[in-house]
Amino acid sequence: MVRTKISQAQFFVSMFVSHILVTIALNAKYTGGESILDNIVSYAIAMIAAVIIALPIWLCQKRGTVPELAVKSMGSVGYIVPAAYWLYFVLAGSSSLALFQIFLMDTVNPGFSASLVTAAIIGVALYGALQGIETVARCASCVLIVMLLGCGLVFGIVAARFDPKNLEPLFQYGYSQTIQGTILFIARTSLFADMAVLLPQVKGRKGWGFAGWILGTAAFVSLTLLLIAGCLGRYAYTQNFPVYVLAALTEVRSLQRLDAVFTGVWMMGLVIKLAMDLYACRVCFFSITGNRERKWPVCGTAILLLGLTMLAVGNSTVQGWLLDPWALFLCTVVSGSVLPLVSWLAAIIRGKGAVK
Repeated sequence: MVRTKISQAQFFVSMFVSHILVTIALNAKYTGGESILDNIVSYAIAMIAAVIIALPIWLCQKRGTVPELAVKSMGSVGYIVPAAYWLYFVLAGSSSLALFQIFLMDTVNPGFSASLVTAAIIGVALYGALQGIETVARCASCVLIVMLLGCGLVFGIVAARFDPKNLEPLFQYGYSQTIQGTILFIARTSLFADMAVLLPQVKGRKGWGFAGWILGTAAFVSLTLLLIAGCLGRYAYTQNFPVYVLAALTEVRSLQRLDAVFTGVWMMGLVIKLAMDLYACRVCFFSITGNRERKWPVCGTAILLLGLTMLAVGNSTVQGWLLDPWALFLCTVVSGSVLPLVSWLAAIIRGKGAVK
């Protein structure tokens, strides 16, 4: 398997594009309360937690990927680690796709064939993953430009509707929503698993890139939540996808409503996220097989993603399982902290995986 290196800017731009999905898919149901502004505090806490969660990954990154380090230092037992990362990427990808399907069927058009769109997204993401991380990173840079232009247009127009009277005091309904929002933001962050598997392929000052990712996403999330609260008021709490409603309010002369921009941004971000995760699955499979790489496992993973997403359509039990914030939070912490820490300690104890 050819390990092409990309710059820290390319990697964290890809992660930024992927993470924007957290904001545009935000709703009051999963944040557990009625105050949108409280979620700004939630995100700030989540980013502080992100620094702590990622610490074990930084310990491992000079020794290789976490899956490879685990296999090298723990022998056959270490194969559990790349398998665990593969399971995480399947769960995270299925969760993102299920949420997008709910959006298409419940908000855009109830009679819309969301399955075809989902299959197309997975197909494009799979193609990108098979082409390599450099191809995905270049596409992410282009998507970022389109995303910033689209969101800038929507935000700029809708800002005229901003009313400070719609803003409510922080913690008006207690602190439970802040805690729930923090859990949700961390749960929907696959950055840690991607870093654990892909960071050795990133060159440059990775710490600066990580800091830039935190500041960039914090600014975007805060601005988006502030506009939702100021423009929609309490109406936002009744909507499953308030950012979509915000986009639907915008009009530009001959262009009636810009909600299509929102849908397009979500689709492009989803393609980048799935492509990066599927490529990470390739690395996990390579950690197991050694010098041999087979493309069928990652193709099989894409088919599994599609199957799980189709299974979630109209099935509230499966949807609840895939979208459960606490389950995703636990999996995120395990993939971001527990597995890297165990692999690093095993390498130290057994004296393997020396720093290159």
